[in-house]
Amino acid sequence: MKKTIGLLTVLLAAVSLAACSEQAGNGDSSGSSQNSQNSQSSSSPAQSTFSPIAVGEEAPDFTLQSMDGKTVKLSDYRGKKVYLKFWASWCPPCRKSMPELEELAARTDRDFEILSIVAPEFQGEKSTEEFPKWFAEQGYKYVPVLFDTQAAAFQAYQIRSIPTEVLIDSQGKIGKIQLGVISNADAEAAFQEMK
Repeated sequence: MKKTIGLLTVLLAAVSLAACSEQAGNGDSSGSSQNSQNSQSSSSPAQSTFSPIAVGEEAPDFTLQSMDGKTVKLSDYRGKKVYLKFWASWCPPCRKSMPELEELAARTDRDFEILSIVAPEFQGEKSTEEFPKWFAEQGYKYVPVLFDTQAAAFQAYQIRSIPTEVLIDSQGKIGKIQLGVISNADAEAAFQEMK
């Protein structure tokens, strides 16, 4: 009986993770890795020019619109540490992690900026018109949300599952890549080790 319950738990965890799998950059909601690989290799040359991201490498720059219509460039934060969270409103682990991130974003004693990124209308995400209303209904006030309407940042950071957090040091280098949820304590500890 215990073995069966353990197996069911593992199976449910795998299904939950697969449910939040993000095939960034393609409009196919089937979630098939093969379809994603085929569409990426046959699509625009810009997609194939992305260098693999890794700890210690330069964080890819991006220019995105905030929910309130402001233009935000990652390179404008040079000299500051940055916490990037790639997520979606339909992803249960993402939604579960947002109250903790909201607490962190509300704090004024942190030495890093927080930016969260969603890709409107990709993989079932809400539109740029629907998302702000939904976000406000959740009671969030402090987590900045950027709209990646072309999924260009998702592609540049090679996001394959969500949530994914990327912690960037003050020189613009990737200090940590976290697949899945990172706790506030772990994020703060990682930032303390960075320049």
